[in-house]
Amino acid sequence: MITVTNLVKHYGKIVALNNISVTFQNAIVTAIMGENGAGKSTLLKICAGILPIEKGEVVIDGFSITSDSIRARERIGYLPEMPMMYDRLTGKEFLFYIASLRKLADAEKQIEHLSHLLDIDRFLDYEVGTYSKGMKQKLSIITAIMHEPANLLLDEPVWGLDLLTSRALRDFIMERKGTTILATHSPRFVEEVANVVYILMQGRIVAFGDVNMLMTRYGSIEEAYFHARDRMGPYVGDVQRVTD
Repeated sequence: MITVTNLVKHYGKIVALNNISVTFQNAIVTAIMGENGAGKSTLLKICAGILPIEKGEVVIDGFSITSDSIRARERIGYLPEMPMMYDRLTGKEFLFYIASLRKLADAEKQIEHLSHLLDIDRFLDYEVGTYSKGMKQKLSIITAIMHEPANLLLDEPVWGLDLLTSRALRDFIMERKGTTILATHSPRFVEEVANVVYILMQGRIVAFGDVNMLMTRYGSIEEAYFHARDRMGPYVGDVQRVTD
């Protein structure tokens, strides 16, 4: 479980997060939607300990991301929107390097299983620099989940993935027991995997709701999103359930 309380973040004069408070529950897949610059990636980066907290608090399974960072981050798997990799390493070398940092005892078994699941096993002996965007995304997903984290943060997880791999990732997410948070522009992916969706605008959570309920009422998550967006107009008001 991840608890975010009164989180504030600025980039210069730009308000990236404006007093965000939300609890991401265990065994729940939570989607975060919003336009570019809404604050989705910033929220995930702070929860993952990548960006420092300006104001507020983030607690991961009882451990503060600031005062107990090591134990908090041990319980997190994080997939960034723009993964950084070592192009001169082979895919296998890169995965074993990450596994060594995480001190995984069963690294070989996990790498074999996950690379097969994401259909990249036959490319692991090639240098990462020769990989396509989709192949790099697959490799990055493996680094995020190989240590079986209790809390998984995914920023645009299906970006660059083929349909078969997207389905495999969807099935993996739906079978997880821990906390899963995904930031995405894909209403269809939200419909397929998420239980709850939050909508961000101008650094604030302006609406939220149960995915199945929203699909029943509006026909799709895309329509529910635009309904919430239209109700907000050019300025952000108080948070609301997307039910009206």
